[in-house]
Amino acid sequence: MKKCALINDLSGFGKCSLGVGIPIISVLGIEAHPIPTAVLSNQTGYSSFAKVDMTEHMPAFFSEWKKHGFQFDGILTGYFSDERQIDAVLDFIKDENALLVVDPVMGDSGERYKGFSDSLCEKIKALALSADIITPNETELYLMTGEKDAEKAAEMLLDSGIKSVIVTGIKKDGLIGTAVYEKGRHAEYFAEYREGSFSGTGDMLCAVVTGKVLAGSDVFSAVKTATDFISLVIKNSNISDRNDGVDFERYLYKLGAENRAE
Repeated sequence: MKKCALINDLSGFGKCSLGVGIPIISVLGIEAHPIPTAVLSNQTGYSSFAKVDMTEHMPAFFSEWKKHGFQFDGILTGYFSDERQIDAVLDFIKDENALLVVDPVMGDSGERYKGFSDSLCEKIKALALSADIITPNETELYLMTGEKDAEKAAEMLLDSGIKSVIVTGIKKDGLIGTAVYEKGRHAEYFAEYREGSFSGTGDMLCAVVTGKVLAGSDVFSAVKTATDFISLVIKNSNISDRNDGVDFERYLYKLGAENRAE
């Protein structure tokens, strides 16, 4: 089986990050091997949370992986809280010949997330520029390029060497969707918009895309699968608090069935 390293936070409640990445990658027929950047009682959208930062431990974890000779076909990164975490990842990936997918978590709704300094965002950008696939939202796309036009921003990033730029959270005509840019090709995938935002859906998209590409799909069909899956899950979730996340567990079998069909 192919192996994918997942580098992200782990939240006990909130259905996001490693909590959704591990089962989705696994059901797509890829081994999921996590290293947490932080362990949280619940995701940060709730009114309070407890957190254990893993910055000091990550280099030792990567060192053990290298000592044992573990090799990876894919690496998927998400939330970082400290520049040193990214330094550890950059040191780790330099010896890996693997598909690198980076979700450049920095901000949303036109603003950087609280606590994300200029220097941390620059480190995240440096990691993203070394990736094969990146999945910014519109705010993160602007933070990376300084360009507000999505197509021009994507072209700038493609010119830097990134193979695929996937822009999430695009709202248009009562729909919400994702735009995919590659050199010479562009497509958009939309679904019905349900008012509000929901914990973990961006992480789900990243995991589906990474798993599908590792399983042999092209990026465009992988994004289409992710869009359809997330739309189905949101439509059929009983959501009282957006922080709780969506009921994706009920529909993992659909991703698994599609994977077996390939």
